[in-house]
Amino acid sequence: MANGTSISEFKEKVAKAIAKDETLFYSFDAKDCENGGDLIGTHIFKYNKNPETITETITFMTIMVHTKAKDKTGTFVIPTLELWIYSHNDHMDMDPKITKDNRNDYISMLLDDKFNGSTEYGGIGKLKLTSNTEGTFSQKFLYRRMIFETIDISDSFCNDYD
Repeated sequence: MANGTSISEFKEKVAKAIAKDETLFYSFDAKDCENGGDLIGTHIFKYNKNPETITETITFMTIMVHTKAKDKTGTFVIPTLELWIYSHNDHMDMDPKITKDNRNDYISMLLDDKFNGSTEYGGIGKLKLTSNTEGTFSQKFLYRRMIFETIDISDSFCNDYD
C-alpha cells in the first residue's frame, strides 16, 4: 500500500463499494443520479472536495487515503482511509420511515457496517474504525469524519538488486 498506485486502487475500491450499495445510494437522496455509479464524481469524490464550492443542497462525501510508517525500518505502513460526509443543513433530515437518525449519522452507520473489520478493500489487515467525529464545516454544511486504519507491507520491503 505504500506506493501511489496502491493508494489510487484503494480509493477506487472504496468508491465502487459505496456506489454499488443500494442502501447507501438511496441515503444520499441524489435526485440527479439514476444509479449508484452516477454518484462518483457528483456525490462521491476521491479527493477532499471543499464544501464551499458546492452551491446545491446535497449530501456528498470525500475519500482520502494516507500512509505513514509504523516501524523504524519502514517495513510496515499504516494505510489510513479517511471518509468525510458533508450534508447541507437543509438536507440533514431523513425520512422517519427509514431512520430516526440524521443523514450524516445514518450514512456513517452504513459505512461502519460496510468497512469496519473488512479485509477486501486494502492492506493485509482488517480495516478498523479508529475515529468517528462530527462537526460544523461552515454555515451551510455539517460533516461527519470517519478514519479507518489497517496495516500493510511497504514496497521498501522488496528491494531491487542489480
